[in-house]
Amino acid sequence: MSPEKKKKILMIGPFPDPITGMSVSNQMLLAGLLENGHEVEFIDSNAERTFTSLKAQGKFSIKKVLNSVRPIAIGCYKILFEKFDVVYITPAQSYLGFLKYTPFINVANLKKTKCYIEFHGGFVRVMYDSVDAKKQEALTSYFNKTDGVIVLGNSLTSMFDGILEKSKVFVCENGVQDEYMLPEKEFAQKLQKIQQTNNTSEIEELKILYLSNLMQSKGILDLLKACIKLKKENFKFHLNLAGNIEAEIVDTVNEMSKELGEYVTYHGVVKGDKKAALLKDNHVFCLPTYYPNEGQPISILEAMGNGLAIITTTQGGIIDIFKDGENGAECNKKDPDSICEAINKCNENYIKYAKKNYYECLAKYNRKAFVGRIENIILKQ
Repeated sequence: MSPEKKKKILMIGPFPDPITGMSVSNQMLLAGLLENGHEVEFIDSNAERTFTSLKAQGKFSIKKVLNSVRPIAIGCYKILFEKFDVVYITPAQSYLGFLKYTPFINVANLKKTKCYIEFHGGFVRVMYDSVDAKKQEALTSYFNKTDGVIVLGNSLTSMFDGILEKSKVFVCENGVQDEYMLPEKEFAQKLQKIQQTNNTSEIEELKILYLSNLMQSKGILDLLKACIKLKKENFKFHLNLAGNIEAEIVDTVNEMSKELGEYVTYHGVVKGDKKAALLKDNHVFCLPTYYPNEGQPISILEAMGNGLAIITTTQGGIIDIFKDGENGAECNKKDPDSICEAINKCNENYIKYAKKNYYECLAKYNRKAFVGRIENIILKQ
């Protein structure tokens, strides 16, 4: 529910491109706040315009520093000399990455402007525990200078145990953009088509979707190994891959894709109608992730909103939106055999998982509900 009084808001964080869960979420929130009548300005804090591998994330770089100077200067100037009701920041989870957002927190604190930060991941406590006592003290001070810290799920609130009062830690699950939420009539047609062409609940050719950056820590190589095994077992499927490929594994992905042959299609980075079509046309979404920064992947919610069964792990805050046997099948990390078992389970129970996921997403993870959750946290009186 949106507050009656419209507010002036400054958003600071990454916006597309590149496409990441956080940049997409920020773009969706910006549009929703504007639609609800608020006056919103935003500062894109992206230091790089291209996808970077896990190895490169959080590392010191002169280029990153130089690219960060301008948004820091503009943001601090705006907070100092313009009047905002609230500053909303989505910072990085690495220690060095987080530091570039601290000037905004300091200036907002100086101006006594409300300031909230939202972490789109589950790595904050690991980062906090990995640094020395002096740095921990500094981090604690910055967190406490804010009016609150937002996390993506209840399981992630424990990251701030002993650091922040529980009353200053808020939960806001992600949401799905309207363009990637399958209309209810089309969802019914999707199920009807499957039920008409199959005498059993199993699907003749199972379409499996991987829609995320193709990173080793997101489990892409494990999924490809699982699919190679299924091909040898004459299991009928087609694997659709979409996203940037991590530089370190390009050759490996190409070799394994070549082995799969006609069983796999790589679509590159997809947006708009092409992304919507992929979500609509597939049956199972697979993200066997062990990515250390994982929070609550929007791609899982998008898949749910298109009636896909989900195969994933318990990494980060995924357990807040996914239950094994209800939304799909849990797989073990770094375990291709476990992925094969999960694929078979989703094939056998597709209709059950599809209905559960679609209506759950429609009720809880739609865009309007997501924007309303943020409003009720950062704009409360």
